[in-house]
Amino acid sequence: MVDEEQFRRTREQVVTLPCPFDKAIVSRVCGCRTACTTNIGEREAMNCSDEEAQLQCVALLTQIRRRANFALGLTHMPSALPHAKAVKLQCGGLLGLQHALDGGDHPDRVSDINGLVKRALKRCGALENIPFEQLVRTMAQYDHRQRGSRRSKA
Repeated sequence: MVDEEQFRRTREQVVTLPCPFDKAIVSRVCGCRTACTTNIGEREAMNCSDEEAQLQCVALLTQIRRRANFALGLTHMPSALPHAKAVKLQCGGLLGLQHALDGGDHPDRVSDINGLVKRALKRCGALENIPFEQLVRTMAQYDHRQRGSRRSKA
């Protein structure tokens, strides 16, 4: 088993373009064509293979974080979120964006984050123009524990 400090140091050396939506991908709620998995000990770390895509995702996650206090039950946004809240932010935000772009369909998985971000930019013109109220609603309703329990029954 890798201790946390050793994992962090190794991750910094190995992951040159960290995926901002790593928790969504590792939880298998989202996928991305530009994501590359690196195993460090028994854990996964996500690297992005496209610098432009990584910068767009960082910008999207920044916008989502700015609007997520209510959905996460926070009065202010700390610099580092607890794991469960980070998963809720990432998964709920991406699922909400997909729902906002695709309308009535409400799939429970995002197959390509990079493609979703590109569609959002094409449709909205800029990340600031995304209908964040839909993302916040989906985030507020998202419960990753429920998802896991449904999977284990199947």
